[in-house]
Amino acid sequence: MSRSPRRQKSRSVFYTIMLPLLLLILVEILLLVGGIRMSGVTARLDRNAEDILGQQVQNRRNYLEGQMVGNWSDLSMLSASINETANQMLRDGEISLSELDKGSDGCAPFLLAICDDLISTMYSKKVSGIFVILNTGELPASPEQPCPSKPGIYLRDLDPASAPSIRSADLLIERAPIEVVRSLGISTDARWRPLFLFGEEGAGDSYAPLFQPLRAAFAARSPGDPSDYGHWCFVSAPLQGDERGALTYSVPLVLEDGTIYGVLGVSLLEDYLKGMLPSAELYSNNQGAYLLATKERENLDFLPAVIDGAVLLQDGKPAKVQLHPQPSGGYRFTLGGREFYAALTDLPLYNSNAPFEEERWGLIGAVECDKLYAFSGQVWRTFLAIAMLTLLAGIFGSLLVSRRLSNPIRRLAEEVDRVRPGARDLPRLSATGITEIDRFSQAIAELSRDVLDSSTKFLRIMEMASVDLAGFELKEGDSAPYVTDNYFPLLGREGVDLAHLDCGAFQSLMEQLYRELSPVRNEDGSYLYRIPLPQGGIRYVRMEGTKDGGRYIGLAEDVTATTLERLRIEHERDYDLLTGLYNRRAFYRTLEKLFREPSALGHAALLMLDLDNLKSTNDRFGHDWGDQYIRQAGQCFAGAVPGNSLVARVSGDEFLLFLHGYRSREEIRAILSSLTQAIHSSVFSLPDGETVRISASGGVAWYPDDSKSFDELVRYADFAMYQIKRSRKGELGDFDLGVYNHESFLIQSRREFLELLQKELLTYHFQPIVDAVTGRPVAFEALMRVDMPTLRSPDAVLQLARREGRLRDIERLTWFTACGAYQALLDRSLVPEDAFLFINSIASQQLTYQECLDLKQRYGGLLPRTVIEITEDEDMDPAATRAKREAPSSSGIFALDDYGSGYNSEKNLLELAPRFIKVDISIIRGIDKDPDKQQIVLNITRYAHERGMKIIAEGLESASEVSCVLRLGVDLLQGYYLARPAAVPSRINQPALDLIREFRQGGVR
Repeated sequence: MSRSPRRQKSRSVFYTIMLPLLLLILVEILLLVGGIRMSGVTARLDRNAEDILGQQVQNRRNYLEGQMVGNWSDLSMLSASINETANQMLRDGEISLSELDKGSDGCAPFLLAICDDLISTMYSKKVSGIFVILNTGELPASPEQPCPSKPGIYLRDLDPASAPSIRSADLLIERAPIEVVRSLGISTDARWRPLFLFGEEGAGDSYAPLFQPLRAAFAARSPGDPSDYGHWCFVSAPLQGDERGALTYSVPLVLEDGTIYGVLGVSLLEDYLKGMLPSAELYSNNQGAYLLATKERENLDFLPAVIDGAVLLQDGKPAKVQLHPQPSGGYRFTLGGREFYAALTDLPLYNSNAPFEEERWGLIGAVECDKLYAFSGQVWRTFLAIAMLTLLAGIFGSLLVSRRLSNPIRRLAEEVDRVRPGARDLPRLSATGITEIDRFSQAIAELSRDVLDSSTKFLRIMEMASVDLAGFELKEGDSAPYVTDNYFPLLGREGVDLAHLDCGAFQSLMEQLYRELSPVRNEDGSYLYRIPLPQGGIRYVRMEGTKDGGRYIGLAEDVTATTLERLRIEHERDYDLLTGLYNRRAFYRTLEKLFREPSALGHAALLMLDLDNLKSTNDRFGHDWGDQYIRQAGQCFAGAVPGNSLVARVSGDEFLLFLHGYRSREEIRAILSSLTQAIHSSVFSLPDGETVRISASGGVAWYPDDSKSFDELVRYADFAMYQIKRSRKGELGDFDLGVYNHESFLIQSRREFLELLQKELLTYHFQPIVDAVTGRPVAFEALMRVDMPTLRSPDAVLQLARREGRLRDIERLTWFTACGAYQALLDRSLVPEDAFLFINSIASQQLTYQECLDLKQRYGGLLPRTVIEITEDEDMDPAATRAKREAPSSSGIFALDDYGSGYNSEKNLLELAPRFIKVDISIIRGIDKDPDKQQIVLNITRYAHERGMKIIAEGLESASEVSCVLRLGVDLLQGYYLARPAAVPSRINQPALDLIREFRQGGVR
């Protein structure tokens, strides 16, 4: 009867606690779900996804516009040079205008005279092809009508991104007279023809690159600037028998008397352009696509030109899409039953009032809607799942808490019931929260603990230890040691009779174990044993001992798990995870040890291999198959050389092999021959069922013949490998010191660069930065100038400095030389005393502390007005930036240059916190005609003014551009329209001052 009330009371407490908890949890879940639903977070996530897509397309369009407008179509210098050559040869009688387009004989001298300029321009602009087509007569009424064959020249580079080869060995002649082919010494393509064949006569060569610009120029009758008649077009098959599409740009060639005698143009292969439109940046797994297309004005029906992305292909061909505007500013279209979201941005390729201004080009980035908005759906489902899990956890927690609060008395009663008179086990009583009962339980627990502490000794502890711990004790005077039962089994010795083991036998057995197991001493004084197990595998045991008076105690611990983990970490540190070969750090560390004993190297060879087909495999089947290609190649290399050879993967597709310890080169050559055969016979299966052979190009540097320095051997092998890749891929070639030393241009450039540093030959010109309100120069930017036979530009100097590791020297020279030149101008009162000096600093470099003190001692009065200008697209180094800001010579004033030209503009802006922001010239150029550019400048101006920063519009070259940026509220102006850079700064151009004054008087700011 006494237990019934307690059970009734327990049930009452249980339900009293559980029901309010459940109700509270349910209300919280409903509030959470309703709040998330009402907040509209998923709609904002969808909008963010659309904005990110639009920004990515805008960034890619800026890059593409810079290439198409600022690089590829800038043929003015080349066309002027070709026209000058034609005029001169006509005056000298070397060619005849009436015979120029009649056949090979009449044009061959002229084509040979311009070939060097064509090849140089082709390499500098990195285009796939360059061509000149001669035509002095009338054209047919339309490109569909037959046209006679035309002479000219067409050169093609199938890999324009790679470095130019010696004697233009990487070029092919597609069209040129036979006399030109013989004189140039450049290989001809299988599709070579001496003439351009159009219409019915050739049935193959595209007529558009010749027809469109010439018809426009002929229609003008007295063409002005030939670039106004330049025309972009996409041709699906530009040459007879060539199915590769290409984007071409061509301009008319005009003599000084206005005679039009042909066209000059460049071409970009479709595959090359696809590399500049990486659809993977829009969405992974080939779910995004870029589309470069043309359209008529005010028409959203696009004709595809170049496409990268499988989602916009139908039957392997680009699909024609019709866009439907959306309120968000984007577009949607349906293709193959799937709905897509697209971001569109125009490419302004032609000037206004140009013949082809009606022809519009655009860049479209598209992602399937289900993929683009997948994240918001996932977030909503996650919220619901969390709510359900929270509800279930709350129910479970309520049950658990209720039971834990209601059952202590019941459990205590059961525990007490189990205690019987004469029981050997001590009672284990749980806390109930009742003071008297808990004090009684605590007294019993303390009594039990005292009994155990007084009765337990070290040997008993060892007997009760787990299998992972064992030990022994030797006491002076005892005939037998104490050894735990698991001690010898832990050390791999079964069947030891511990009952009859005396101290002598124990010591003998331990000495035998020491000899057999070869222990390794750890830093803490313990020993580690590697014990093979009979059933297979390895056990690692750590042993240590201590002497206490007349007792020696030893302890053995199974540390297999920790040791294997340490070995795994060391293996991952030293071995490439993909191939299982050495990585770069382990390879170099091992080589350093080998080179410490040169006598053991004998004859050796360092082989650098580079896989030839990796890029195409990645592009066609993805990086997972590319990784399998790398893995199989690494296995092939390692399996084809002796076991003592060092084989490492040092980068994505580069491997290093070091063969050493041989008596002659011939022994190594035999191994290299076997390696070559193994590579050629290794076949890689692709996912489409096609099989390709593994192909690798390699360079060999010999020890000690080529060098005894490991660093030089690596450099020589690398040089030999790239010589092979440029000439005959898939082979191995020896390093040739003669070829290496005959890289005269690079050597001369490096010599001039070192001379420039030694003699401090840099000079600086200064360009004013003008106040947008007063028209007064408030600052001057120091611009590097260099005049050496091969070093002609600051970019070339900086490239050599990066390659030679001398960027810090350029940084030091820039500061001291620019400050010195500007101080001289100040001393002669040629610049205002309160004007700032902008110095272009290298973001990753900084002056030493002593150099800062020297700079401050020389130009201490100038430095407080010095602005540190950092280019936006350089890698920001927070440590270097902080050092520049805190240097003794620093004003702490920063300017962020070329803002908007890279992909990390906002990140760099936040990290640098500049006082001045210079908007990139690509945004300023043509800003008066581009509302998007105006919006960009307006946004950054508002942002800067709210934070006390000033905006500089640089690269201003026209009155309309100046008027536009003044309306947008920029603070400072810089560009040729105001003043050009000079050693002694010139005055501000009067038309620019008048324009600023008129704007100020208008009262608009």
